[in-house]
Amino acid sequence: MMTEAFSGNVEMAIVLPLSVVSHQLLKIESELRLLNMKALHVDRQRDHGHHTQLINARLETINASLDSIRDLVAELGADIPRKRTPERDD
Repeated sequence: MMTEAFSGNVEMAIVLPLSVVSHQLLKIESELRLLNMKALHVDRQRDHGHHTQLINARLETINASLDSIRDLVAELGADIPRKRTPERDD
């Protein structure tokens, strides 16, 4: 009974929130793809020098966030115990 309660707590505390984050990241990826298509269209037009600085500043912030996310995901993966596989006698 204690194992079922613990399992439920892990699901509510970690598994479900990770599913939400995964979904949000997929949505962000889709939005970035759309923005990339728009950027290709805008690049063909003239007079966007002022906006280039603003865009580059945002991209630097996004890249810093992505680096932080990669580090956090790696830490999380390292903190979660791996399922042990039985040793084989070959």
